[in-house]
Amino acid sequence: MATSSLDIVAAHLSLVGRADRIARLDPDELRRRAVVACRDADEAELWAITEAFLITRGRKGARVSVRTLETYQDSLQTFVRWALPAGVSLLRPRAAEGFSFVRHLEDLKLMPSSVQVRLSGARTLYAALRWAGATDANPFADVKAARDPRASHEKRGPYTDAEVKTLLAAADPQEAVVVLLAADSGLRNTEMTDVRRSDLRLDEEHPHVQVRGKGRGGWSESAPLSGRGVAAIKHWLALAPADEEYLLTWRTRKSTRLRLLHLCERAGVRYEGREVHGLRHTAGTRTYQETGDIMEAKDLLRHRDITSTQVYVQYARRGKKAANRDW
Repeated sequence: MATSSLDIVAAHLSLVGRADRIARLDPDELRRRAVVACRDADEAELWAITEAFLITRGRKGARVSVRTLETYQDSLQTFVRWALPAGVSLLRPRAAEGFSFVRHLEDLKLMPSSVQVRLSGARTLYAALRWAGATDANPFADVKAARDPRASHEKRGPYTDAEVKTLLAAADPQEAVVVLLAADSGLRNTEMTDVRRSDLRLDEEHPHVQVRGKGRGGWSESAPLSGRGVAAIKHWLALAPADEEYLLTWRTRKSTRLRLLHLCERAGVRYEGREVHGLRHTAGTRTYQETGDIMEAKDLLRHRDITSTQVYVQYARRGKKAANRDW
C-alpha cells in the first residue's frame, strides 16, 4: 500500500512520542530500565533508551533523520554482540575495552569510515546510559579509530563498465534499476530508496529523476536518466505492484547494501571496498573520461564543492593506465 504524507507525519510523531515517554519517566524508573537492559543485553530496550536520548538531547533533536537512527541502531547492535562473547560488562566496562572494540573492528578489515560510524554508535550508547543514570562509565572517551593511510582516490573505487554489464546480466528487474540509478545517474543509496514514482520523468525529451534534498522545501535537484536506465525502470514498473508510492520495494540503506552484495556474489564481481557507493563513483569517473570536463562530473553528482569531484580525475587516470597495460 502506498505511504501518504499523513502516514509520514504520523510516523514522525510516533518517534517523538516514544522518545518523550521515556524522557518523562521517573529518574529512578529510567535508571532501573537501563540497568536491567544492560544486565540482559536487551538490544531493543537499549535502543529505545538511546533513541530517546538522541531525540531529546542530541544536537539535531527531532530533526534527526531516519537513516541516521538506523545507522546508530546497527552500530549499537554491533557493539552489544561483540561485548557479550568478549566478557565485557555493559554497566562496568574497563577503560581498555573501548580500544579493544575498535581494534576488533579494524581486524575485521572494515573500511575506516565504517569503523568510525560504529565507534560513534557505541559512544552514543554510553552517553545515553549516563543520561539515564545507569552508569558513569565512558569507555570511548579517548578512543580513536586508526587513520586511513590511503589517498582519497584509493577508497571505494568505481566498478568498471564491464563489471556493470556483468552485474546487469545477473540482476533481477529491481536490482537492475538500482545498478543503473547509481552507475549511470549517480544517485546515492539514500536517494535511491527515497525515489517516489511521482519523481520520475521518463517520457520527457531529457528523461530525469527528481532527487529530494535533505532540508525543507521539497525538490532540490534532478539527475539525468540514461536510455538503459529508462528501459530498466519501465520494465520494473510493469512488474511491480501498481499502488506503490516508492520506486523500490525495499526502504533502507542496509537492504540496498545486502541486495548489491548478493548480486555481486552471484555475478562474481568484487563488492568489498566499493559497496553501493562505488557505483556512484562509476558514474562520475565515466563522465570525466568521456568529457574531460570536471564540471560535468560535478553537475552529474550534484557536488556543492568541486574539491569533492577532484577524486574522479584520479579514478579516470588510474583506469586509463590499467587499460593501457591491457593493450
